[in-house]
Amino acid sequence: MCHSSRHGRTRRGTPFLRGATIEIRLLGPFRVIVDGSACSLGSARQRALLATLALSCGRLVSIDALARGVWGHEPPERIRGSLQTNVMRLRRLLGEHLVETEPDGYRLVSDPAGVDVLRFLALLDEAVGKEPAEERALLAGAIALWGGTPLEGAGSPTLADEWEPRLTERYLFAVERRIDLDTGVAADAELVAELTELVARHPLRESLWERLVRILARSGRRAEALAGYARLRSLLAEELGVEPGAELRRLHAELLAADVRAEPIAPVPVVPPVPRQLPFDVTGFTGRETELAQLDGFLDRGGPTRIVVIEGTAGVGKTALAVHWSHRLRERFPDGQLFVELRGHSAGTPVTPMDALSGFLQAVGVPADALPSTVEQRSAALRGRLAGTRMLVLLDNARDADQIRPLLPGSGNLVVVTSRNQLRGLVAREGARRMPLRSLDEHAAKALLAGSVGHARLDAEPGAVADLTLLCGGLPLALALAGERASRFPGTSLAWIVDELRDQRIRLDTLRDPQDAGTDLRAAFSWSYNALRPEAARLFRLLGLFPGVPIRVTTAAVAAGTGILEARELIDQLASAHLLNQPSTDRYRFHDLLRVYAAELAADDDPAERDAALLRLIDWYLAAVAAADELVRPDLLTSDVVLEPAEGPPPGFADREEATAWYVEERPALAALVRIAADRGWPDRAWKLAWLLRSFYSERHDQEDWFSTGEAAVEATRAASDPLGLQYAANNLGSAYLRATRPDEALEMLEEARKASVETGGSEVTVAILSNLSGAYHLRSEFEKSEQVAAEAARLAADNGQRTFVPHALLNISASRIGRGAYDEAAEAALEARRSFAELGDRYHAALALSNTGEALAGARRYEEAEEKCSGALAELHELGAEYGTIDVLITLVKIMRGLGREDQAVAYGAEALAVCQRLGDPRADEVRTMLSVPPPG
Repeated sequence: MCHSSRHGRTRRGTPFLRGATIEIRLLGPFRVIVDGSACSLGSARQRALLATLALSCGRLVSIDALARGVWGHEPPERIRGSLQTNVMRLRRLLGEHLVETEPDGYRLVSDPAGVDVLRFLALLDEAVGKEPAEERALLAGAIALWGGTPLEGAGSPTLADEWEPRLTERYLFAVERRIDLDTGVAADAELVAELTELVARHPLRESLWERLVRILARSGRRAEALAGYARLRSLLAEELGVEPGAELRRLHAELLAADVRAEPIAPVPVVPPVPRQLPFDVTGFTGRETELAQLDGFLDRGGPTRIVVIEGTAGVGKTALAVHWSHRLRERFPDGQLFVELRGHSAGTPVTPMDALSGFLQAVGVPADALPSTVEQRSAALRGRLAGTRMLVLLDNARDADQIRPLLPGSGNLVVVTSRNQLRGLVAREGARRMPLRSLDEHAAKALLAGSVGHARLDAEPGAVADLTLLCGGLPLALALAGERASRFPGTSLAWIVDELRDQRIRLDTLRDPQDAGTDLRAAFSWSYNALRPEAARLFRLLGLFPGVPIRVTTAAVAAGTGILEARELIDQLASAHLLNQPSTDRYRFHDLLRVYAAELAADDDPAERDAALLRLIDWYLAAVAAADELVRPDLLTSDVVLEPAEGPPPGFADREEATAWYVEERPALAALVRIAADRGWPDRAWKLAWLLRSFYSERHDQEDWFSTGEAAVEATRAASDPLGLQYAANNLGSAYLRATRPDEALEMLEEARKASVETGGSEVTVAILSNLSGAYHLRSEFEKSEQVAAEAARLAADNGQRTFVPHALLNISASRIGRGAYDEAAEAALEARRSFAELGDRYHAALALSNTGEALAGARRYEEAEEKCSGALAELHELGAEYGTIDVLITLVKIMRGLGREDQAVAYGAEALAVCQRLGDPRADEVRTMLSVPPPG
């Protein structure tokens, strides 16, 4: 129930609407004032709920934090339900829009200045470092907000236990500092009266007694000063069993000596302030739970002076994390917090250790005219001042270890450093703990974006959110800028911003605020780039042209045209400066936005140098794929595939498994290099690389890459009027269409390849073109034509001495004969093909020929013989690990088992065939489902 503070009457009617002025007073008895009217919250839980939300006004408060604030250590069984009930009641009383619901908690939507605690703390933070008159005014404004015991009547013992000591300490420090500034301004009698009241309320606080004793003595009231000291000494002895501190004991001695000499007490020195220099904590800080736990773990391990280095690339959120963590630790370091932005990577000149030490020493009470004259002396003075203290020192944006070492305090303190460099020397020599900071994952990125655009917009476009996170590389600064842009256009789809960011040419322009250099990613990256040696900067630019992930030292050496040792040194510099990530000892990766930046820089280089670097890379990769094909598909290495000599270390692989593992890791780069070669007018390199890659594409079923590289090679050879290249390129793409069971497209492409072959009088690939044409006609059920083309391929292979192609043609002939029902002749051709493959040592195709034999026998209803052949073929293919080849065998075995009346076995073989099809994404899955009468998924 609300009542008017002016008229004393109960206020009734509709709930308060959005826009109402709400004040929440926690620095004393709990009170809520809405539009000038006091509002009474009768329920202790509602008061506790509102107080918990108010202390984090404008920020998300988690369910767990709310439960602790409302119920302490005894929450109800249904925490969410109970919270929902109390939030609902709070909304009814104060307004429906006051509390927002989030998936993970609630948020108080109000002006933080309306919460006296937050206004009080903000004024105290603002007062730090100001001129005395302004500092005194700000402190007086904060002190005026104090109304007694904090959170009195808030209904939450947990909140009171957590906040009351902290707030009281800040209040007393502010009062003491204001009294120090009042010296010579206010009347001593007024200060004595104030201090007398304060020591009565806080009888064990020595710093208050010290000021009272000094001012009494300065006022000529020595007896009262000595009596005050005696009273404090008695209190400390009774309560704690200790003597007053060293400063008070010295003051007592001065009083006694001055009394003997009848000399006046020296003027009261200004007590050095406890520095509170931390920047404002990030509003809506989210994510980084794992990193915060790791940082807490560093701190809990102890040690004399603990040094923690948070390192990472520009915009990854190092400063935000360091400041947030430091704010969480403030109470563990009661002697204060020092902060300096060292400008190691920024537009300004880096802060020298001399200047940083000057600021720190003055912050802890050393007058400017008493500062030592050398870095070494100032460093020693700082260590002396901080010896025995518990101080937190935050060194932000450090350039290198040499900038930091003079600023390290003595034992008992914590030093938090942020840097784009890895500061390896600080880890090695000073034992610093290092925490690399990586990009946000999709969950944390979504939480960050929600602060700008809200969960409703994000939930409505999950695909756009995923794309946005990817295009921003999970970089908090980029995500924050994208979120801010989206917040300016609330009626616009997030997909619109995603489309903007897809254009690499303007991505960095989109992710910037032209009025704020601190949010310009390009500028932020440039500060790291400009610090590089020229050779390392050149490598950075050249690697921006390279599409590969990961980047190896070998790759870097080839791109730069250097030796391995030099490339290793240069790429290590890039990793140390966080211009490259180094996930393992021999692997490096670009952050996506840094790759865009590097490519932008490379665009200004000499085009001839860019082309030379790309040609070196493509030629090296061609040599590498050729070396891999020696172990995987040596038949692809025809005499037509003449490779340019490759610079760099010669690639080689110990065995087929190592070659395949290399391909899997390099696959994105290989596909991209084919397209680069085609786009830049290097058709011979485009078709050769695409052709050699088909060994892996067919074996590992990477059809999308097979299509994209094949199409690029065909277009490049057409544009260059290269008939030899077109034969290989069109045959390669036709093979991809055959594998995907797209016979019409395969036939069109293969006929183009045959036409190019006729124009040149044939080549080594002509037989392969005819063999694939036979397969295309077979898929179109044109079996006679298929057999004719296959027979032509067999004759040509025999005439040219291409022994390896003859059994392939025989295999196609057997398939064509099966198709037209000539089963005995089909079995005969298949057996002949098997014998030839066996002589060549080709176990895979020998097994397929045995499968064709079984299929022909099954067509002739000789099921027992067919089962024997197909079972043998299946066993061989399983032994070879050739999943793709098992599909047709399994389909044939389904037919054989049904011919033998063994339905259970037919279903088992069909289920195995369907599983393989689904695993490989093979289009024959529909045929198998039809056989088994299994409906397609979905």
